[in-house]
Amino acid sequence: MRKTKLFILTLIIISLLIAITGCGGGMEQGTSEVTIIISDNHTASLDIKKPAIFALIKHRLKKIMEISEASALPPGISDIRYIISGPGMSAITGAANTSGDTVRIVVYVPNGQDRVFTLDARYSNKCVRYRGVREADLNGSPTKLGISMNIVSTDLCTSNASSDVTSIYFTINNSGSTAVAGGSFYYVLYQSGSNNLCRSGTSSTIPADGSVAASASGIYPTSNNYRIIIDPLNSIIETDDLNNEICSGTFCTSPPPLSIC
Repeated sequence: MRKTKLFILTLIIISLLIAITGCGGGMEQGTSEVTIIISDNHTASLDIKKPAIFALIKHRLKKIMEISEASALPPGISDIRYIISGPGMSAITGAANTSGDTVRIVVYVPNGQDRVFTLDARYSNKCVRYRGVREADLNGSPTKLGISMNIVSTDLCTSNASSDVTSIYFTINNSGSTAVAGGSFYYVLYQSGSNNLCRSGTSSTIPADGSVAASASGIYPTSNNYRIIIDPLNSIIETDDLNNEICSGTFCTSPPPLSIC
């Protein structure tokens, strides 16, 4: 049985070698191996090269690798979200958790022009703290490129939502370096019996790199169904508006329309 498995594995490797090196090639011939490394001075680097043949075999079997290595990150960063896009390719997305404040990501990207690399360094509540964007043309040639990871100026997100029989409490975070003067407008949609209802409010000023408490009081959310939306009118310029919503119960999958407000 062991010999049979070894024989089958050998056939698979031989088949992959033929597919990669044979006439006409394949998709992997047009692929670059890109190593993304985050450093401790708020920069990232892209190390681009033509994949080794056995790396391609591993890629064929596993598709994407994420490997942690020594590379210090700013305090509090929980993961690095990456989005790689460009003409003629499907977007490559994912998030690599930091292990001991370290991260190194290896991805295989189809060669071509105008490949856009977007990196987000996020807190554990998925607030984006640093963002870096770099465009590159890939052809497998060895190249090293730097990406400046800039602090996000104003990026609000909800977290720590909880409720009791009469109120919903939540925190509005400002992960940027600029205070949100006058606070932020928010909606709280909730269900009472068979009715979808709404409360709105405005938070107090949110300090830079700080947070404020907010709530919707005097309500009774049936089955703990609610949807909280921060800055629904997009009056504050933000990096990622998707961070501005949290929900519970069926409101997560079937949210009521904002028109009820």
